[in-house]
Amino acid sequence: MSIFAGARKCNLKILAEELGETVNDSHKLKDLKKIILASKEYDEESAKEWMNMIVNERKEREENEIRKEEIAEQKRQEVIAEQKRQEEIAERRRQDEIQIAEQKRQEEIELRKLEYEEQKRKDEMEFELQKICLGAEGRSLNSNSVANKNGNSTQIKPRLEIHHLMQKFNSDENDISLYLIMFERLAKQAEILENTWVTHLLGSLPYDVAQLIAREPDEIANDYGEV
Repeated sequence: MSIFAGARKCNLKILAEELGETVNDSHKLKDLKKIILASKEYDEESAKEWMNMIVNERKEREENEIRKEEIAEQKRQEVIAEQKRQEEIAERRRQDEIQIAEQKRQEEIELRKLEYEEQKRKDEMEFELQKICLGAEGRSLNSNSVANKNGNSTQIKPRLEIHHLMQKFNSDENDISLYLIMFERLAKQAEILENTWVTHLLGSLPYDVAQLIAREPDEIANDYGEV
């Protein structure tokens, strides 16, 4: 019979049940054929229609299952791709953090280096300034010694460090004219000899200015009015 040509056991089992017959999985293909043909409800044309319907429904179910599996696989691949993307983002962020931390570390090293160099420069300037002050003080004392030998009765006053009385000159904050007026007043109040004013003033001036004064000849460098 053409109805059974290429028929599958599962489809024949369904057809037999549609005809009102009781069958189970133990029935073989040839048994199902006999049961269908012997059924009182069997009609060849109706059976063909049923069989076509059964085959189409099964095919549709199988196609739906395939589509579901494809959709599930697509979603699985999307999840994997998203996980990979998130991992790549996390890795880039981690690398960025490492780079930023390294850059910050290098900047801190460079800053400490600059601070060290600046402190070293200030120490050297302070040392040079002290040398200049000592040199100026020596020239002033020599001048007083010569004056005393020539009969000058002026008494040399004990030296008072004027930088204890006023801050160093800062061109950004101080006016030079007012600063010198204040210096002169304090020098007089401290009874500092005028011929040593330059020596005391050098310790309160910026290094470059003090260096310029120290390079002048003694008669100018020791004369407060000339300076």
